[in-house]
Amino acid sequence: MGRAMTFPFFRDLARESLFAPRSAAGRILGMGLSAQWLWTALVLMAVLNAIVTLALFQVAPPGDPEMMALFGPALRSPLLVAGAIVLSLVMTIFALTWAGRAMGGTGQTADILAIVTWFQALQLVARLAIVLLVFAIPLVGALLSLVATVWGLVIFVAFLDRAHGFANIFKTVGVLVVAVIAILIGLSLIAETIGAVLVPGGA
Repeated sequence: MGRAMTFPFFRDLARESLFAPRSAAGRILGMGLSAQWLWTALVLMAVLNAIVTLALFQVAPPGDPEMMALFGPALRSPLLVAGAIVLSLVMTIFALTWAGRAMGGTGQTADILAIVTWFQALQLVARLAIVLLVFAIPLVGALLSLVATVWGLVIFVAFLDRAHGFANIFKTVGVLVVAVIAILIGLSLIAETIGAVLVPGGA
């Protein structure tokens, strides 16, 4: 695994991820972390992100009453939120691996797992900062949330581009689009299956 994973290491890797994401992705992929370690870390990140998401929801709930009624009950259950995040991340990892390789990429499932896990860690830090700023300076917190969303997408595209060895941002964006479509189809099939089980014989 090379260099010990100390706080300075993670701090330097986070800084590199912000300003040189392709280089940071190369370091992550070169660490040789085991799949078992990465899956465990991914679940941990999902749980921590669920807790922070719930905190953010409490601090700055959506202004739309219909949105609150739709997501409110689910967001009051950390385990349910964490489970949903884990499911979405697993689907994302396999969809990005499949879509990338279908378009000529070389990334393996372990590679995509590594960059997604690290990206979740970065998102966790960003969300924590947003929660604190929303308490202290709401306007700055809202601005940081927007910046984190946009720049986070840029970082993830660079990560994915490096993992699949494209060196072509447009192809990488295409992989993201295909993966999102595949995930939506998968979620639709899951919803239909659950509906068929809950309502035998159809409506």
